[in-house]
Amino acid sequence: MTKFDELKTRFPNLIPVPELRANVSIAELAVQYGYEHLAHKGQSRPVLKHPDGDTIIIKNPSDPAQQLYQRAGDFTDSGTVIDFIRNRLPTVFSTFNRPGQHEFRNITNVLYDYLRIDPNQVARNREVITSTAGSNPKQPFAKEFLDIRPLEADNYLLKRHIAQQVIESPEFKGKAITQVSYLNPTTGRTEDFLTVKEHPERKYLTFHNVAFPYYNGLSAEITGFELRNENLKQHAPGSDRYSSVFLSNMPPKPQTFIVLESVLDAMAHKQLRMIKGDEAFNSVYFSTGGQLTGEQVNTVSRYISAIDRAPDWKIQLSFDNDAKGHRYDLQFVQQLTASHFPMTPAVAGGNRVGYLLPEGEKYAPLRNALLERVELYNNNVRIDIEQPAGDELSKKELSNQLINIAQKDGQLALHIPEASTAMNAVSVTLLELTGLKSRIGIEKSYCKDFCDELKTQVDLGKRFTYAITDETGKPLYNSNSAVTIQRTMIHLQNQYTDEGGTKAFRIVERQPDGWLKPQATLTLKEGQVVSASEQPEFRKAVLEEKSSRSQQVNQTRQEKGVDSSTQEDSPKRPAQKLRP
Repeated sequence: MTKFDELKTRFPNLIPVPELRANVSIAELAVQYGYEHLAHKGQSRPVLKHPDGDTIIIKNPSDPAQQLYQRAGDFTDSGTVIDFIRNRLPTVFSTFNRPGQHEFRNITNVLYDYLRIDPNQVARNREVITSTAGSNPKQPFAKEFLDIRPLEADNYLLKRHIAQQVIESPEFKGKAITQVSYLNPTTGRTEDFLTVKEHPERKYLTFHNVAFPYYNGLSAEITGFELRNENLKQHAPGSDRYSSVFLSNMPPKPQTFIVLESVLDAMAHKQLRMIKGDEAFNSVYFSTGGQLTGEQVNTVSRYISAIDRAPDWKIQLSFDNDAKGHRYDLQFVQQLTASHFPMTPAVAGGNRVGYLLPEGEKYAPLRNALLERVELYNNNVRIDIEQPAGDELSKKELSNQLINIAQKDGQLALHIPEASTAMNAVSVTLLELTGLKSRIGIEKSYCKDFCDELKTQVDLGKRFTYAITDETGKPLYNSNSAVTIQRTMIHLQNQYTDEGGTKAFRIVERQPDGWLKPQATLTLKEGQVVSASEQPEFRKAVLEEKSSRSQQVNQTRQEKGVDSSTQEDSPKRPAQKLRP
């Protein structure tokens, strides 16, 4: 007897949805339709991948009634077995996607079909998940399984240009520690610390990693560790990656809550701030560990709501400056603006992110305003497409940037390209229309991420001695010559004086690990110099360089047989300096 026959005996008219959920495992259904279990990816939450690339993560795999799924890297595609089928009716379950038939009828047809298959086949589908899990049982997370030590002096962070000042800063002091992994060369497997202590006779290969603690906001207990070294980027066995995040030490009244993809980015961000002269202890850093789930958004929100904040507090989304980072922005913004404008995630297909717009008169003003802004964005893209100088390939690429407005069962939906420009446009629009722009901002590195930006600063320090920066700390000019950089600063002073401009500049000397040592400052307001100063050591460097150049000129003349003493003296030009 199939499971369908059994349920129809109990429910001759209609099988209730809770019964369908309790008897159809998402994992087993996925295996039936071609998903492969990636046993090396996880056991407590199995990972399955379809030949078309769709990868899902299963929560509560042993209990179909409580089982949930999430598409890897995209929490908008998640939920129960009903959601799993609904979001894949156009693809995996396309044979059941009958036009003109109600969507839920199509979904139940998928469930009924699976319930009718041979029970032996159901058992084989289940075995695909359980057999590999049984061969390598999941280790629960416990600090006792890990060899945890204070951070070593020679650690991986220094190799990533994270300075000791940052490691010891109020935000990160004690938040980076050492974890030692033990590889048994006989078995080729890593063994936990309790096993290592039980077998002192064994000779292990050891690897020293930097570990960052993760928390879920429900207790003070550590719920996982992110582990990093030159060849490792993962979480400790048993770590809760679904709802836990890293968070830095908290100041008395945080002003800014900065959310990033990795702890290294967070430390690089702090170092870049310190390089620019901002050493204030007023921010909390969160890391989501290279992913973003709805539960992680809830955890971040839980921490922010639970503490005493500065009156002008703000959330700053600083995910990577790429398509994935902008998608995380959009997911975060959609969830935080849901109380004002509850958009519902939906499947869009074709490398697009889908959202159903809320119905009803209550949301009509915001809905109409959003659609108007989308159309304005699309018109700007169309203008670029219609440029006569553009080639066909460029025009096709631009066409893929258009945001589609669709209808699903009579409800309006946005299908947003997974492209940075389009997703950013929707994120910013949602924040502006809901009035949350004053509380939630998006700030990106000008590189892919803040680690890359820090590395760029370090590399510039190896090439150039001096730089001129503006009031934001952004480098404008680089040079190895103190004289040249001083003359450039004087040129800027003359330019802004003539134009009546307002601006602030600094001459800085580049130091190791990207640090900038101030050597001169200039502040102008409406064409007037408010302040100007030079450090004595910089002034000395300018004079020494000029003297050296003069000596080189005289030496060149002597080598050419020119007697400098016979040259007619010309009036000496006074040494230039910034005028107050």
